[in-house]
Amino acid sequence: MTGWQAGRQEMEWSGVEREFGTPLPADFKEICEVFGPGSFCGYLELLLPVDSTDPYSLVGRWEELKSRRDSPQVRSFFEPYRVFEESGLILWGVSVTEASYCWLADASKRPEEWPVVARTDPLEEWHRFDMSTGEFIWRVFTDREFRPVSVAAKVARPYFEAC
Repeated sequence: MTGWQAGRQEMEWSGVEREFGTPLPADFKEICEVFGPGSFCGYLELLLPVDSTDPYSLVGRWEELKSRRDSPQVRSFFEPYRVFEESGLILWGVSVTEASYCWLADASKRPEEWPVVARTDPLEEWHRFDMSTGEFIWRVFTDREFRPVSVAAKVARPYFEAC
């Protein structure tokens, strides 16, 4: 999709998955290792499994949200869902326009069965997509009919920009 040709970056997933108490989707892990830090089309950034104290990492963001899960702000952000604890939303990506990309995760199910739940604005309703993370990302940038999350009309050719 992007023509990206960088070397693969092995990432430590066992500690991350131990923190969550569940494996994460294999395609997400592969996308993170293939692309590393950066953004798709200057728009979508993945939360990577770096230092868990980093508030912009996958675990760091989850820990921060989990610590405030009972606050009215966090509860209203995730409604009608909740922050993951055996089940709930795990935030895996964000956009420059405040879009949020999550899995509706359930530790009792295979992570490949988790749907993607997304919204393009914090004040909007969540939208559920029964597909893999990779297919979801692909369609956001290539499918003009993939409403309401598509940005394909604004992207001439999908690209990845490392940081």
